[in-house]
Amino acid sequence: MLAGALLEWAVTERRPLQPTDLYRLALLSDPQISPDGSRIAVVVRHLNEERDEYDSNIFVADQEGRLRQFTAGGKDSAPRWSPDGRCLAFLSGRTDEAQIHLMPSDGGEARPVTDIKLGAGTPVWSPDSTAIAFAAMVSTRPDDETEKNEKDKEKKEKAPTRIIERASYKLDSAGFLWDRRKHLFVVDVAAEKVQQITDGDQHDNDPAWTPDGKYLVFTSSREPRWDVSTESSIFLIPREGGEARRITGGSLDNPVVSPDGQRVAFLGYLDPEDAYGPIGMWSTTLGGEDLRDEIGDWPGSIGNYVASDVAGSANGIDLTWREDGLYFVGNVRGTSNVFRSENGAVTSVTEGRHAVADFSIAGNGTIALTRSDATHPTELFVLCHGEVRQLTHENEEFLQEVHIATPKRMTFTGACGEESEGWVLAPRGHEEGSHPLLVYIHGGPQTAHGEAFFFEYQFLAGNGIGIFFPNIHGSSSYGHEYETSIRYDWGNLDFQDVMAGTEAAASQPWVDKERVGIAGGSYGGYMTNWAVTHTGRFKAALTERCISNMVSFAGTSDHCWWWRQSWGAFPEEDVQKLWDMSPIKYVNAVTTPLLVMHSERDDRCPVEQGEQMFNALRRLGKDTKFIMFPEECHELTRSGKPSRRVERLGYVLNWFRERL
Repeated sequence: MLAGALLEWAVTERRPLQPTDLYRLALLSDPQISPDGSRIAVVVRHLNEERDEYDSNIFVADQEGRLRQFTAGGKDSAPRWSPDGRCLAFLSGRTDEAQIHLMPSDGGEARPVTDIKLGAGTPVWSPDSTAIAFAAMVSTRPDDETEKNEKDKEKKEKAPTRIIERASYKLDSAGFLWDRRKHLFVVDVAAEKVQQITDGDQHDNDPAWTPDGKYLVFTSSREPRWDVSTESSIFLIPREGGEARRITGGSLDNPVVSPDGQRVAFLGYLDPEDAYGPIGMWSTTLGGEDLRDEIGDWPGSIGNYVASDVAGSANGIDLTWREDGLYFVGNVRGTSNVFRSENGAVTSVTEGRHAVADFSIAGNGTIALTRSDATHPTELFVLCHGEVRQLTHENEEFLQEVHIATPKRMTFTGACGEESEGWVLAPRGHEEGSHPLLVYIHGGPQTAHGEAFFFEYQFLAGNGIGIFFPNIHGSSSYGHEYETSIRYDWGNLDFQDVMAGTEAAASQPWVDKERVGIAGGSYGGYMTNWAVTHTGRFKAALTERCISNMVSFAGTSDHCWWWRQSWGAFPEEDVQKLWDMSPIKYVNAVTTPLLVMHSERDDRCPVEQGEQMFNALRRLGKDTKFIMFPEECHELTRSGKPSRRVERLGYVLNWFRERL
C-alpha cells in the first residue's frame, strides 16, 4: 500500500510543461533502414536555445537500439543508403545551401558531391549505386544573387525589380520564387559529375528510377498555363537527359516503378479539375496503358495527416513498391499506420492507436518507422517477423519529469445526425473544482486530430486549461464523403459539428460551462473567426494564421489558383458566394474577445487576413489584440524560430488565463 501511495504521489507531483521545455525534446524523423536491415539512419533534431535555431544530425541505430551519432554538421538531413550498402548520402547545409554529401557506411569523412547554387534536393540512388538523382531549384536569371543579398546583413545594395509573368511566384516557407524553376539532376558518383537533365519554364519534381537504371520517372506540368492549373503529369526521361515522354496525366505526384519495371504507380487525382478529397492511388504501364485503381474503396486517407506540432512527416508521403505490393502510410479515424496494397486490396501492416510518420523497408522486409502517440513524441521502431520493437527512448527521461495526460476519445452526434469524434484532454488537477475548456480546431481542413503527441495541448492542460480537439466534417481519415462534405460550403456542416462537439465536451464533470473558449490556426483560424461571428457561446478566442476574407485571400495566397477546388468559385466568377462564406462579412456580431496572431511572411494565409479581422474589431470597439511575428511563415508553430515558438506559447496561455 505504501509503495502504491508513493507512486501516486510522484505522478501527481510531476510539474506542468513550460514553453521552454520545447528545448528538451528530441525530434526523430526520416528513418532509413540499410539494405541488409542491420542498421537504421534517423534524423534527430533539437531546438537550440543558445543559437536560436534547429540542430539536425543523423544518427545510426542497430537492431539492439544502440544509437550513435553519424554526422555532426548541425544541418544534416535526408539520409539515404546506397543499394549496395557501401555509403550513405545525405543533405548538409553546414556551410551554405544544402548539398548532397557522401559518407562511407562505416563512418569517416563526408564529401560533397553537388554544388548547386540554390541547394540540392533529397538524394535518390540509382539501383546500381553508381548515380544519384535529385530535384533542385534553378534560376532563369544567371545574375540571381537574391539569396546572398538577403543573407548579407551588411550590404545595402538595391533589391532588383521583380517582373512577374507566372502566378506561382511565391511559396510559403520558401519565400519569393520569382523566375526560379525546379529541375532534375543526376550525379555520377565515381566522377563526381553533376548533369542537369531537364530544363525549361516549368517545374520538374519527384524523380524515381526504373529498376534497370536507364530511365527516371518524374512529375511535371507542361501545359502553357501550368501556373494557374492543378494539372501535373507523369513523365519518363533517359538518365542522360533528352526528350521527356508523357506517360499519363491528371493531378499526380509521387511516382514509383514496379520491381519488374513494367508499371508505374502514383498518387493524386485523375481529373485535375477535381483535385479535392482523399488522394487516390493508381498504376499504369510505362506506355500509359491498363490504368488500375490500387486502393479501391479503402476508407482511409493516404499520408500522415494526424496533427502534431512536434511530430510531422519528413518526406510528405512515402510510397514503396515491393514484390508483394505497394506500401504507404495511411490514416484511419485519427490514427496513422503502414498499409500495403496488393492488386487493389489494402491491408494493414502495422496496427494501433498511434501515428506513424515515416517508414522504410530493407531488402529482407524489415521495416523501420518513426511513431508517436498521444503521450509520447516520435521515437524509432522496427517491425521484424511480425514483432514491433521500440529502439530509441530519447524523450523518456524528460517525460518522467512532467505532467502528461492521456486524452479521452469521445464521439458525439454532429451535423446530419452523423457520428463525429474528438479527444478531451482533462486539465491537471481536474479531480477537484471546475475548470475552463478550450475547443481547438485543426487546420487543413483536410487533416485530422488524433493519436499523436501535441505539445501545446499538453502544455495548456498541464497549466489548468482542458482541451477538446474534434474531427469535424471536412477532416481526413473518415472516408471520401466525410472529407468532401464541406466542399464549396465552409461554415455549415463543420460549424454545426463545432457547436455540437463543444456541448458534448462541456458535459465533462470538471468543465465550467461558462468558461469555454475556442482556438485554431489556418482553416482552424477560419472556423474560429466563423464561430465568433455567428455565436456568443465562447468566452474567449484565438485565431491564428487565419482566413477572414475569401475575396481578398483568393488573390494573395501562394496557392490562390487552387482554392476554386475547395470553394467552387474565383472572385471574378461569383464574388457573392465567397463574400457570404467570409467571416469578416459578419464581424459586427462579434461579442467574444479575440486574440489575432499572424506571421508577417505567411504566404499561405497572408498577414492581411489577420489584419482585416483585427482592424475591423478595433473600429467596432471590440475586445481584441493583434500579435504579429516578424520573419515567420505559415509554419511558425511547427518549425518557426525556437524563441518565437516559446514566446508564442506564453501569449496563448496568458490570453486564456485572463479571459477564461
